[in-house]
Amino acid sequence: MKTPYRSVAVIGEGQLLPEIALCLLKAGHYVVEYCHNGDEPTSASLAKLENIHIYPNQLKTLSNLRELPGVDLVVVNSPENGSLKRELLREIVDIVSPKTVIAVNTESFSLDELRIGLSNPERIIGLNWVQPAHVTLFSELIVMPDTPSVLVDDMVDLAKAYWGKDPYVVDRGKSIRSRLMAAMIREAFFLIENGFVTEVDIDRACRNDAGYYLPFAGNLRYMDLMGTYVYGVVMEDLNGELATNKEIPDFFQELLSKHPKPGLATGEGFYSYTPEEKEKLKADCHKFGKKIRALMDKYPFPRDNPNEVPKPLKESMAFPHKNRSL
Repeated sequence: MKTPYRSVAVIGEGQLLPEIALCLLKAGHYVVEYCHNGDEPTSASLAKLENIHIYPNQLKTLSNLRELPGVDLVVVNSPENGSLKRELLREIVDIVSPKTVIAVNTESFSLDELRIGLSNPERIIGLNWVQPAHVTLFSELIVMPDTPSVLVDDMVDLAKAYWGKDPYVVDRGKSIRSRLMAAMIREAFFLIENGFVTEVDIDRACRNDAGYYLPFAGNLRYMDLMGTYVYGVVMEDLNGELATNKEIPDFFQELLSKHPKPGLATGEGFYSYTPEEKEKLKADCHKFGKKIRALMDKYPFPRDNPNEVPKPLKESMAFPHKNRSL
């Protein structure tokens, strides 16, 4: 298959940015990389660290977004801030061709909100990634009723055939990943706030139970494995007790107030991390992601097409191309 998106710009900031770029480089795309924060690691440094080969002239790094050359696809990874996303999308739309497809990450904002006032909005789609983006199977494609079906098909084929993903499509304009995650976190917060358990207990429960079955089956298939009827009984008893809070609990508000951006990057979140612990945890998470991916490839999820064989993770999934300058 010849991809219609030979050249891709990866724009934004954050730890996912170089991983997304590396995923695309491994697939053989010509990549233009622009990061708002010059201190962020680049895909080239990540590729060197992992001993992944990049073809000559395959990667170009920009210091000025206005110098962006003509590309077929723009992948945006920006902080979860609506005004920042809209501002960045407006800037990109002003620079690129009206035919250029723009894929923006969005967890809590609807695609409809982000496209308001932009020209050719039907070519703007949602595309969410998770870390490590060049390793995991995850790919969430978010579309609207006016998204051309050929664009949806192209992106799904691209994610499957070249990016090593197992994508799904959400056609209501909003992420489902964030909704599922938010529901679990809300219940976890409720249990902590009401003294049932500590943060460490929550993580143990999730890691040692769901962490085993989710990579194999997901939630609903796991219900089938265990006996779907059992969960009907459980839900009938539990649904009335589950958290329905609409406000962020006090203990989490306090955590947010102590640090402008709590998390591993700053060394303070639910847990505290020394600089050495930060680097070790990042490295361990990366190694773990590769091992989990290799295990998941041995037990693939049921496909829409039974004859379709998922592409296993490889160090390079490049399609043949001649070296050319962007």
